[in-house]
This record gives sequence, C-alpha cells and structure tokens, in this order.
Amino acid sequence: MKIFYKTFFLILILLSSSFPQIELIKDFDVLKYNLELDLFNNYQQPYPHSFDGKIEIEFKALNELNQIKLNAASLSIMVKKVLGDELSFNHNLDTLFIKFQNPVRKNSVEKIIIYYHHNDVVDGAFFVKDGMLFTNNAPQGARNWFPCFDHPSDKALFELKAKTPADVLLGSNGLLTDSVNIADTIYYHWKTEYPLSTYLTVISSKKNYQLDIIEWKSLSGRNIPIRFYWNEGENQSALNHIKSITAQMMNYFSELFCDYPFEKNGYATLNELFIFGGMENQTLISLCANCWDEELVAHEFSHQWFGNLITLKTWSDVWLNEGFATFAEGLWIENRFGKKAYKEYMNIQAERFFQSENKFPIFNLSWRKQIPEMNTLYNGPIIYAKASAVLQMLRYVLGDSSFFSALKSYTNDKEFQYGNISTEEFVGKFMNYTGKDLGWFFNQWLAGTYYPIYKNYYSITQSDSQFIVDLVFTQENNENIYYKMPFMIKVLFDDGSSVNENVFNEMNNQNFQFTYNKKPIKIYFDPDNEVLLKEIYVEEMENVIIDD
Repeated sequence: MKIFYKTFFLILILLSSSFPQIELIKDFDVLKYNLELDLFNNYQQPYPHSFDGKIEIEFKALNELNQIKLNAASLSIMVKKVLGDELSFNHNLDTLFIKFQNPVRKNSVEKIIIYYHHNDVVDGAFFVKDGMLFTNNAPQGARNWFPCFDHPSDKALFELKAKTPADVLLGSNGLLTDSVNIADTIYYHWKTEYPLSTYLTVISSKKNYQLDIIEWKSLSGRNIPIRFYWNEGENQSALNHIKSITAQMMNYFSELFCDYPFEKNGYATLNELFIFGGMENQTLISLCANCWDEELVAHEFSHQWFGNLITLKTWSDVWLNEGFATFAEGLWIENRFGKKAYKEYMNIQAERFFQSENKFPIFNLSWRKQIPEMNTLYNGPIIYAKASAVLQMLRYVLGDSSFFSALKSYTNDKEFQYGNISTEEFVGKFMNYTGKDLGWFFNQWLAGTYYPIYKNYYSITQSDSQFIVDLVFTQENNENIYYKMPFMIKVLFDDGSSVNENVFNEMNNQNFQFTYNKKPIKIYFDPDNEVLLKEIYVEEMENVIIDD
C-alpha cells in the first residue's frame, strides 16, 4: 500500500482506530473461501451498501476441535444461518463462534456454509458510490464484507461468484474462469490458483468501466494476462505510458527477484472514496483515480513479491512489505534513470524520516497482539521511508553482488514462497544467504528509534617525509545504542589525487590511523552518503607539521 495523505484521512482512522482481533491460536487452517455475492442492487440508485452473501469455507483441523472462531464485523454482517455437520453458531462482538456437536478430528478437512447479509452501512472496507463498487481490506477489513479468519498468516485459495447488472465490469483475484450474460444480468466467476491472505482479496467494479488487456510472456514461458481497468476521462497518455513499460517492469523485477509468481497481473483505478495511492491486492492492484504514475505502479507491483508471494506473518512485520516496496521503487528508478536518480530518491526517503516528529522503531513486537492505528501501522516516514533506507544501507554493507544474490535467494526460497515470514525468520535467512553475521546491523536499525549523530575529528601530522592521518569517531544519540557501521573515508592530497579508505566503526572514540608519502589536505567521512541515517559533524584539528 502507498499512502497519499489527504485531509479526510482522519475519517478512516476514526472508523478503524481499534482493531478487535481473534487471539491467534492456530487450531485450524483455512484452505479455501468460496464466496457468492448478489451485488446487483449496489449499482442501482440509491446505491446501497447492502447485499446478500453465501460463503463456503473449507478448513483443516490442526488439533481436535470443539469450535472455530471467525471474524465477522457486527456492524456490517448479519449471519443468517450456518450449515455443516451438526453445529450451532453465535455471532457476538465481531466474532462468529461455530460449535460442533461432535468434535472435529485432527487433520480432518471440513466445510461449513454461511449465509449472511451485509448491512447498508459504511464500514471502511466495502465502498459503493454512483455505480462503482470496490473493497479495500488492509489491514483487517475483509471481515467487514465476508466472514473469514482475518489474519495474514492464514493464506487460502479464493473463489468469487458475483451477480451484477450486465453493464458492470467486475475484477477480482486470480483468473476470470467464466462470465455469463443473461438478459440484464452478468454472473462473474473469479478463481485463484495460489493462496492469499484475506487482506489481499479484492473486488473492483463499475458500470461502464473501461478495460484493456495485454499479455506478457514470463521468464518460464507462461502467458500472463495484464488487465487495466480505468475510468472514462482519465489521462490516456499516462495510462498508455504505463502499458508501454509494463513488460519492461515485469521483466526487470522477475530477473532481479524470481519469475513473476502469479497467474495474472492487473490494475484498477477507483474513485475519491479510495484515499490511498495504491493497494497491492494479489493480481489486481488498486490505484487512486487517474493515478497512472510510474513510481506508484512500481511500488505496488513489487508487492507481488514482497507481501503477496512472501507475506508478513503478523502486522509487526509490516516493514517487510512496505520497506521493501519503497526500496524496490528506488531500484526501478535506478534501472530507468541511473544511479544518480536512485541516490536522490534514497536521500529523499532519509529526509522524510528525519523530518518526522513521532519516531518509533521499525519493528514493534507489541503489534503482534494489538495492531496500532492506521497512521502508525502505515507510518510513511518510518515503515516506508526509514525501512527502505535501512535496506539501502544493507546493500552498502554487503555490496551489490552479495546483497542481490541474497535477495534472489530470499524470493526463491521454497520455505516461504506462497507462505509467511516473520522479521526474526527474515533476519536469520538473510544471514544464511550471505554467510555473514548481520545481527548487529538488524538489531540497531530495526529496534532503534533514532539515528547516530557523529561528532568526528581528524588531524594530519608530518614526521620526516611521511604524513599521518588520525581519525576519531565519536557518536551521540538519544538512546542507549552505539550504531556500528562501515565507513568510507576519502583522503584528498595536495597534488589533486585522492584515495579511499574503508573502516568499521564499532565503538565510541575509536581511532584509525593512516600513513602516506604525500601531503593530505582534506578528509571526507562517507563522501557518497552511504550511511543514509545519520547526522555528521567533522572537525579538523590543528595540524602538527614536523619538518624534515
């Protein structure tokens, strides 16, 4: 997701400031959601939010079960009946309790069918206006329009059958397996080939939607359809530009990470009710109205790897989604416009963090039990900008060869593909991929709140025909952390030449000394600003020149 801050963003915060959750006890694993919705009236005046739905949930018991608990927002959903093998249900306080008369045996696969009604309410997930209907789920909005186990760690196949008027185009996850037009009605049938988390399910639809479809051949030779849903009156040159670079973008990220991992790619522009820049729904990305912006598309598209192929295990790991997508946006800029443009982009991300008033760590373990407000969970300066700067510094620490090799290993790792990963697992895996102990790096940058403030100094002395450079690193910050980092030092000589020295600063008042046969006249610490998250002040001490 990419956030565009608007004046009415606070409205969504007020609606979603508290996220009631089912305590995560993995007693069952949802295998598939099969959803049937009658949406016909939603596209007719007065454009109600109400509809009738039926969902079949197939699940596997991980332990012997007497009941299962599903998320179903009480404001939005009224459960009519639940069908299954000798069961009863109770819907209370946003939770649907389904009790089994006979315990469900461990490892058995069961199905339940839930008939429900979506109330005519505005709930921040199911949006209807003037013939357009769309959903937006992150982080926990799916429970507002269908009963589900609404946690990112529970990935399942998703199938949608939807009834709409004949002049409506409706897109969703996966592939369109069928669309039957009978008189004034059309019946859509969408089906995924790969599992997804509930926050990545989507409907994007509208009367008189426009649709363009192109195809791209993947690295493995698969024909992948790319669907572009758009509104009349949008900037056609911007849309055509995105269509013209789509193959290049898909090739680039597929070669850099792993082959495109899904059965379809797609984009749908929405309306003013969608207050974000974009949302990375699996195989059908949502964009704000007329937002055919190349950097925005690169950000959301990269989520198909970072967030959709490999999904965060809990919302405390959200930086693995947004930090990587923001960083990948920078990589696309580097690929298109060169290293200088990439450096400028990364410097902007660092500055976004510096300018933020409310600072907190990138990784917050407490979010596993209670998700914070939206403006904290999706905090642009920290979860997006600072996290991307940390990934750029990791690239610097490792070097391009090791870093991009590890990135390819990560996205190709069968242990996590189409599954979930935690921050701890990611750190361990990245150290395995590189063969390096990176604990010091991740501990300080993920758990730290601020950044180091360097007050370094150096001196140049001459002894006989040699010149000695002494460097001293001192660090101040607002927390009990000493940030360790490698530094490049550039030494400029009086003949116009220069030399680069590499040091690793790991303690306060650490001294480094270099000897040269010609006269240094200036010392630069981190001349290329590779250590993005820092303030640095350098003092040249009075030099002592001892003549021969």
